[in-house]
Amino acid sequence: MSERRQVPRYDAEVSAVVYPAGSASGSNVTVVILSVQGCCVQGAGVPEVGKKCQLTLDWQGDEIQTEALVVWKGLKAETGLRFLSMDLQSSETLRALCATLRLQPMPPLSSDE
Repeated sequence: MSERRQVPRYDAEVSAVVYPAGSASGSNVTVVILSVQGCCVQGAGVPEVGKKCQLTLDWQGDEIQTEALVVWKGLKAETGLRFLSMDLQSSETLRALCATLRLQPMPPLSSDE
């Protein structure tokens, strides 16, 4: 299966909290890969694939809040989230955060691409 990235991904190690939709109780996770469209988090307590959640990150005194959809779960407590919506301030802070992170290299193209 080929991977076609629409936006750059960045290596991260940012603490965050995931709140299942409609819940005031969240789970602490670590964002390990970040982009402006989603992220990969490590930690327990993330909702199942297909469920919505709220992700909150604190960075340099600013808070990033986004509604997200759980799109995949891995074997090592890794979960992929696709961002659904966020306010303008969170979007600007997210872009500023990404600008400080190390860009992940693109995977090699397969021979059929």
